[in-house]
Amino acid sequence: MIPKELEHARNINVIVFSPRSASNSRAGGAEKYLHEVITRIVKAKFLVVSSSEREGDHKATSYSEYIVSKNELFFPMNLIKCVRLAKHFDLITENVSKFPTIWPLILSKLYSKPFVIIVHHIHGKMLFRELPLPIALLLYIYEILSLKIYALFATLVITVSESSRKELIKLGFPQDRIKVVPPGHFSKRETIFLDISKASYPLVVYVGRVKRYKRIGDLIKAISIVKKVVPNVKCVIAGNGDSKVYEELKELTRSLGLNSNVEFRGPISEEEKIRYLKKAWVYVMTSVKEGFSIGALEAQACGTPVVGYEIPGLVDSVKNGETGFLVPDGDYVALAEAMIRILLNEELRLEMARKAMLSASNYSWELSAEKFSMHITGVLSEVS
Repeated sequence: MIPKELEHARNINVIVFSPRSASNSRAGGAEKYLHEVITRIVKAKFLVVSSSEREGDHKATSYSEYIVSKNELFFPMNLIKCVRLAKHFDLITENVSKFPTIWPLILSKLYSKPFVIIVHHIHGKMLFRELPLPIALLLYIYEILSLKIYALFATLVITVSESSRKELIKLGFPQDRIKVVPPGHFSKRETIFLDISKASYPLVVYVGRVKRYKRIGDLIKAISIVKKVVPNVKCVIAGNGDSKVYEELKELTRSLGLNSNVEFRGPISEEEKIRYLKKAWVYVMTSVKEGFSIGALEAQACGTPVVGYEIPGLVDSVKNGETGFLVPDGDYVALAEAMIRILLNEELRLEMARKAMLSASNYSWELSAEKFSMHITGVLSEVS
């Protein structure tokens, strides 16, 4: 017998286990991807099992949500609530936004259901930048071992980029079971391309999560170099993140004498984000790794060239030399030189903006949903 509050789930044919809800204050690209995609799929009904400390506006969308925990740390142990619930679904799916929880795989075997996993990127050595060594080492080993187990049993793997696909193959996932479904950009695409007017001054923007692995300090160091050539350059850094990392970045800004050049906005609304992306002359991404980088894609949709490191994910979303520049990983001097090149050359900037918008037009959440739906429908057809 399933809980009374979940009786409506009897007619839902896909259950998705996702540690964070789209309404979770710590939600990132993985949660946005899942939300945007399944909202647009009409051939299947979804129940998302997740954690969140607050309610979002997702209840008005086409899928339902079962919050089993307010804290994502307790999400795996709370999945015991779903043992009997899972048997009522045709397909069991896990959105691996952090690490595999194993429970969905066990449930798929218990009820002989096809098991689909969504993998955005593999953390790997990036963990050692964010966590104390003992914890990072344990999670590093756990991630590798759990994904190797998933490689043996997953019916289908959906990932967001060719870079992530190659990593999954190295871990033992069969190539024919991996499908690449890139993300889209913005919920209301038709309004994005209207009224794109750039700032009257050189504006560099980063909008995204403020975490240590994003290496935003490299952007600030690069701005100190850019300032010597472009004295009136402005840099805006915005997004959710760790308060400790924010303080470290502010201290770095003060130490480099950049208080008048760098502005920290903190969390901003979707409307503010779009406004900054439209006004920016350059969008900068300095991450250690990305799955695909929705942020870079959104920037290009707004006619803003991207400058970043040549890392997994960005090599998929940015066409080097056409929609932006990708420089050797970790070389913030080269990062600064690429920014200067775009900021001082209006003809180059306008040409890159044109190509960026053209490239971004090949992506949409509608197209992502269509591909995603096709793949999961194919899985159900094979086992029926």
